[in-house]
Amino acid sequence: MIAQWGSEAAGQPSLVLWEDGRASGSDGCNRLMGSWSREGDGYLFSQMASTMMYCQGVDTWLSRLASARQVDGQLVISDAQGRQIGRLAPLES
Repeated sequence: MIAQWGSEAAGQPSLVLWEDGRASGSDGCNRLMGSWSREGDGYLFSQMASTMMYCQGVDTWLSRLASARQVDGQLVISDAQGRQIGRLAPLES
């Protein structure tokens, strides 16, 4: 594992970047998986997929992940249109 952000608590988003270029995590309801690469001072995500469970009351914004960059220690998440959709704090391993 290279880094992880978010929370281990149920219903909360999390994201892990692995050395081999895999990305995995959860939007708080559904499992996420795909690939990541470095792009300048940020990250690009590709081939992202997720399970499709319905979870009432869970905001699944992280499932729209397309790119991210670190700002003040947090991971700022953007969608495919470059709009910021959320932030994740670092999670100590």
